[in-house]
Amino acid sequence: MMPLDPSDLQAQKPRRATLIERLHPTLALAKDFLARRRRALLGIATILFVGGFAWSLDAAQIGLAAIAWVWLLASVFLGFAGVVLNGLELGLCAAAVGKRFPPIEAIRLSSVGILSNLLPIPASALVRGGGLVARGASVVESGRILLYVGLLRFTVAGAFTGVALTSFPLVGGSLLASAALFALIVRSGGFRVATGLLGLRVAMLGVVAVRLLLCFWALGASADLYDAALHAIAPVVGSVVGLVPGGIGVSETIGAGLAMIVRQSPAVAFAALALNRLGGYLCSFITLALFEAADLVRQRRPA
Repeated sequence: MMPLDPSDLQAQKPRRATLIERLHPTLALAKDFLARRRRALLGIATILFVGGFAWSLDAAQIGLAAIAWVWLLASVFLGFAGVVLNGLELGLCAAAVGKRFPPIEAIRLSSVGILSNLLPIPASALVRGGGLVARGASVVESGRILLYVGLLRFTVAGAFTGVALTSFPLVGGSLLASAALFALIVRSGGFRVATGLLGLRVAMLGVVAVRLLLCFWALGASADLYDAALHAIAPVVGSVVGLVPGGIGVSETIGAGLAMIVRQSPAVAFAALALNRLGGYLCSFITLALFEAADLVRQRRPA
């Protein structure tokens, strides 16, 4: 009988599973559970959103006649900047994986993605990821860059909220996490693309904060940019949670909770975030409608 080489014994030693591998069956069961009940969760969240919006207006004693429509229309108009920035971000995501996504097509697809949050499936991520794959990116490449950018949105929003709360640990942790994600994006797409994505994320959060400020003013609240920046993280956390499409109802509830922490009116915060959401959907709908109308005009034009 031939003796075994020590290296063979070492090779036969079973590899210890990582934490993610050990948790994978549990995570798969949880994902399957949520996927099968996503329609029910969306129904519950919609009830929460509509009921919470009605409650917030009643609790804050705000009638439709009391809403300052000029500020609300200004918030809606500014929402178009958010749609454009969202599209430019998708274009830079494509550049990060070595592909090209024309800005007009990226803006159009981003509008579809925003509106698809109304569906009982995680359609926004599917739309953006599918757009990158259609441009030649692999599923792994598109998933990785969208994950990095989505987490970057979360960490930048955390920094905004940390500044509003004057919480140095939150600001410091958010900046460190943002730096780590920035390095990962540099590794994937280069310094220029990473800088562009970071700048766009800051600009998009700035647009959200200003839009929320205008919504507060439309409701007659005495608010400043710090108050709006505090709640800028609510839409981000709501969408990241992913229990319901777009975090509908969840984001507004988070904003109400943040308002209670700093002794603001939770009703006004809920109403402002609800108006911000509805305005965003309206901007995306109008943008997509304009693209569709342009296509119809182009098709009917004689060659």
